[in-house]
Amino acid sequence: MASERYSYPAQLDSDDEGSIEYDWGNDSQVDDGDDLPYNMGRLQLDRHASSSGAVPATPPPRYSALPGGSTNATGPLCIICKSKPPYKKNGKSYPTCGLTCAAQLQAAPRPSPHTLRNFMDRIGNASVQRSPSNGTNRTPRRATSQYVASTSRSPFHQQRALRPDKPLCVVCKERPVCRDYVTCGLTCAAKLREDGPNDSTLCTYCLGSPKLAGKDQCGQKCADKAKIACLLCKIRPKNGRYHLCGRTCKRIAMESTPLILEIPKDHTTYEMVVNKFKSSWSAGASNPLPTISKIFKIIENNEFLKPYDDYRKRVGPGETYRYHGTGRQCQLGTSTTKLCTSSTCPICSILKTSFNAKFADDDPRWYSFGAGVYTSSASNKAYSYCTARGALILTKVVLGKVRAVNGWNEVMSCPDGFNSVVYDRKVGNVSLNETIVYSNDAIRPVFLIIFQ
Repeated sequence: MASERYSYPAQLDSDDEGSIEYDWGNDSQVDDGDDLPYNMGRLQLDRHASSSGAVPATPPPRYSALPGGSTNATGPLCIICKSKPPYKKNGKSYPTCGLTCAAQLQAAPRPSPHTLRNFMDRIGNASVQRSPSNGTNRTPRRATSQYVASTSRSPFHQQRALRPDKPLCVVCKERPVCRDYVTCGLTCAAKLREDGPNDSTLCTYCLGSPKLAGKDQCGQKCADKAKIACLLCKIRPKNGRYHLCGRTCKRIAMESTPLILEIPKDHTTYEMVVNKFKSSWSAGASNPLPTISKIFKIIENNEFLKPYDDYRKRVGPGETYRYHGTGRQCQLGTSTTKLCTSSTCPICSILKTSFNAKFADDDPRWYSFGAGVYTSSASNKAYSYCTARGALILTKVVLGKVRAVNGWNEVMSCPDGFNSVVYDRKVGNVSLNETIVYSNDAIRPVFLIIFQ
């Protein structure tokens, strides 16, 4: 039916890498510049500060009073006031007794790495700690110093110490990894994305164990994780239905847009695009079903996506997917992921500036409903426009209010009161759908499909 709406799967959305709508605020990924100055494991003083930004004069209870009102003990004392025990919570110890002393410590000259390390080691030597909340005994984790002074960086960006309990960065082999990552920070993460792992015999996901024979991962656990991995770093889970894992990978990707990322064939996104392509191919089409060689996720920046986001909000519902076949004058997607510099290469021009309806005016023989951007819900129809070296783009399109037509040249421009035109043409059981939008802001590329 001409009025049929083709559902737009959330997994196809490319707003994850560039849209102003995506909230990356809940992501935990950090980079080289994220460390707060000597923050004692991210104490988050501002969370307890007043609205004026001042630290409360009296911190909340941080310790249990000893019998007789004494607050001293045989253990270490706060390194600022030297009268109260340091604050401990959830097995983690801090050098100060509370927020007031912590604020003074931040403003004071930095202690030497040796002093800080000795202090933290003394805390870690305590074998049993009495919990004031439930009165039960527990053995705390050993606290170790996470930061040492660096002569090459400012006091507000400390270098992480070499910790025996944390593996080294897989790139520089010098600094410990950050949290649950395999690199120490943004610089090495970018290098890993650009050059790949140093050792090709290691698991492509954990980069820590040898691959199994004939496999890319070290075992089933890493194989399962690789299926939902971030398409940029490929070593962390992607963020929900989005295609990257967090702020660091987003930042790296934004520096290189327009960017295409090859999707591994065992990835869930690859399977989704392949299944969508096959299900959209009409049986009995003149061309046999082609074999897909590679699929790439197209990454664009905010400037590229914002006009589309604004158009979608203004026009309303009707977002769907469509295919667009085009030519290619370079080796993009086969031997390179770098866009060419030719102004006449169709595929690279689309990835650089998106679609442009004015080019339909160049040769009226190629359009039947006026100057617009032509797509199809039928992958076989769009594929027929791919040249021998062409490619197929899976796009997202905002149809808005659709004008259904029943024949060629029924309309030659966007009708008043409508946003798109759909001609659901069929030859027998073969779908040859034509979908036309007349605004450049109504469509954006999402995936690039290359064939053998």
